[in-house]
Amino acid sequence: MLAAPVNPADLNIIEGKYGELPELPAIIGNEGAGRVVEAGPGVGSLNPGDLVAVLSRGTWAGEMTLPASDVVRLPADLDPLQASMIAVNPPTALLMLRSFAALRPGDWVVQNAANSAVGRCVIQIARHMGLRTLNVVRREELLPELRALGANAAVLETVDLRKEASALCGGALPRLGLNAVGGASALNLANALAPGSPLVTYGAM
Repeated sequence: MLAAPVNPADLNIIEGKYGELPELPAIIGNEGAGRVVEAGPGVGSLNPGDLVAVLSRGTWAGEMTLPASDVVRLPADLDPLQASMIAVNPPTALLMLRSFAALRPGDWVVQNAANSAVGRCVIQIARHMGLRTLNVVRREELLPELRALGANAAVLETVDLRKEASALCGGALPRLGLNAVGGASALNLANALAPGSPLVTYGAM
């Protein structure tokens, strides 16, 4: 194993608060990246030296023995730190963008916690899909950073989106909201949405 991130879900498992707990004793870790040391008989898809993403639990380990179906071979020049983080947050962002509204290129998505790992993935994947993002954060210094990442609009959560969303979105209203904060922040997102548009809550707020 070359790298394995610390996700909030990992900490929740340690605390015994996650929705699905492993049988003890257990090794923590929901994703990671490693390099193949040896491939078993009949495994023709992997070779020693291959960089792989690990798609099973227990990644906080120095070494793992896995079925070939639990790893995905990656480009050899991919940064192992980046490779270790492709199995949880990017699919979460993609799932939310695809599963809750029939979005078309040019449509707007509004989200809070836009500087989180999932939020950053939403910005980049949405841009690739031709969608536009209105991003809400708590700290002003994050605004130029998110715009440089591809955010079409980025504002502080003190902005009243009921009044400002249309202007920020060029006369349109977002057709999907993504909420990872809850409370007044979630209400602010809901007030920005076009009628009938879903507000998706994720995470453990």
